[in-house]
Amino acid sequence: MLRCPRCGGGGLFHRWLLMEGRCPTCDLRFERVQGYWLGAVAVNLVFTEGLFVVVLVVWLVAAWPDVPWTGVLVATIVMNAVFPLLFHPFSRTLWLAIERHFYTRAHPDEDA
Repeated sequence: MLRCPRCGGGGLFHRWLLMEGRCPTCDLRFERVQGYWLGAVAVNLVFTEGLFVVVLVVWLVAAWPDVPWTGVLVATIVMNAVFPLLFHPFSRTLWLAIERHFYTRAHPDEDA
């Protein structure tokens, strides 16, 4: 939903692919260590490849036995190139929420 996991405030992105360093509402620092966003990349990869598998299986089942392999190849390549860019802000905010959930459980006295 592109909102801060701590306060629910918006405005986390000043461009589609560029995230602010801190929440404009509660000042939560987003990147704690170098390489922090590797988890967001993994979330994006999981969703992209999950979508790829679903589209591929549905297309194969619907078109079997005369599968248009060139169309399948072009469509899935385009989808695997475009979807990660469209999903990027969502994967970053989802990663923030996942990490914050587990971090606050492990460190209940800290509010990072």
